[in-house]
Amino acid sequence: MKRIIWLALLPALILALTACQPRVSRWVDVENRTGETVTVKWLGDTIYDRQLPPGESVQIPVVSGGCLRNGAEDVIVAETASGRRFVFGPPACKGGKWTLPAR
Repeated sequence: MKRIIWLALLPALILALTACQPRVSRWVDVENRTGETVTVKWLGDTIYDRQLPPGESVQIPVVSGGCLRNGAEDVIVAETASGRRFVFGPPACKGGKWTLPAR
């Protein structure tokens, strides 16, 4: 009997959990022209980061429902191994294109 109840509740639980997840409404397109690999992340967000090799591009998701991402400031930061730092925003929540310049 318990198994039947769990089988009946499982789809409802999955649906409820997915409905609570934030939706991606926009993207920030990042292009790396620095000649170095950069680490791209939201300022203050210790979970999300992305390695972007030179000459490549990536789309960074912007979560809908406001300009803050998990309490992080609305700023995207890119850092190279040699210590160069680039900042995009605020507001990065509006999406757009960000090209990291060559030296």
